Amino acid sequence: MRSDQGNLRPMQLALGLFLVTVTLWAAYSLLSVLIPLRPFSSRGKAARSFGLSVLAILATGIALGLAVSSPQAAGGAGPEPRPARTAAAETADDPPPPCGGGAPGDVVAVTGSHELRAAPGADAPRIRNEKASRALGTDHFHRIDSSTTVRRLCRQDEWTEVRIVTPDWLSDVGGWVPTAALRQIGRTEDDDRLYVEEDFHWDTDTAPFKPQVVTVVNRIARENRNCREIDTASVAKSPSRSGPGDPVFFVTCGSGMEAFNIWFRPSDADGAEGFAAKAPLAKGAAVAACEAAARRAAVHPSTVDFSRILDLAYIPHASGRARVVSTFTARTALNLELTYRIDCLFDGPELIETHIAERLE
Repeated sequence: MRSDQGNLRPMQLALGLFLVTVTLWAAYSLLSVLIPLRPFSSRGKAARSFGLSVLAILATGIALGLAVSSPQAAGGAGPEPRPARTAAAETADDPPPPCGGGAPGDVVAVTGSHELRAAPGADAPRIRNEKASRALGTDHFHRIDSSTTVRRLCRQDEWTEVRIVTPDWLSDVGGWVPTAALRQIGRTEDDDRLYVEEDFHWDTDTAPFKPQVVTVVNRIARENRNCREIDTASVAKSPSRSGPGDPVFFVTCGSGMEAFNIWFRPSDADGAEGFAAKAPLAKGAAVAACEAAARRAAVHPSTVDFSRILDLAYIPHASGRARVVSTFTARTALNLELTYRIDCLFDGPELIETHIAERLE
């Protein structure tokens, strides 16, 4: 034990000395922000140096704290082993037993549109949608339809208790529906969902192309690894991309912040072009392209100082897009150094949007 403590002391001393040095440099950098001093050529560079110094101080402090509190150095024992789970704990998370026949627990699709009931029977109270009722000022009730999947909990006579699985923001909603409203979900040999016409909402634009739409959506689900969750209720004709005699449709994949659309034509049902997921531009290439865009926009490109650490954010998306957000300094035509915020949006390797604005301190 003493040997371990002796080995740790030189490391603690080195970390302490480094911490003092970085702290002094941070103080000098902060002073240079107020009063321009060498070697900094601008207040912006001094501020970045101060920020990096603060990060180094935090990291060194954490390392020093870990070294001091090491169980071997303190001579303490390691963490106590977790107690074994009791028989009661093992069964606490088990699903409740079924209340009747059928196959409770499986996820199924829905045919038609049905209101959820508080108990089995057509005369049972409907499940009120509290949020919608408060927002709209009138009574609204929870429904399930062909765009919904539900988990069967139990069955009594001709009624089945279910809980919504998708859409996931309604996963806390459940109730009773007629058993005849539920149907098994088809699966491919690879266990991917097989979509059928009953899974979609059809309108006058999409109904004439039912076979093609179903085929394309199944291709998307099979070929696009980022589109395992498809909102079948979203299928619609795109007014901006369609032309006379050339309808273009879209379907939404994913949910929440990661939702994105895939556009297609009916002819894509038999087309050679696939629907493989598009990879977002890699971080290094995206940052370099965004910095190049900043230089192109500057009056004096050689004065651009692009932040690649402190203010940099790289955000890839399942759609194949990626966003780079950062700041840079540059001198104006009047030789004033200003700080700008830049936002670059990429679709695959292509830079499709660039927004630059002066950042106000």
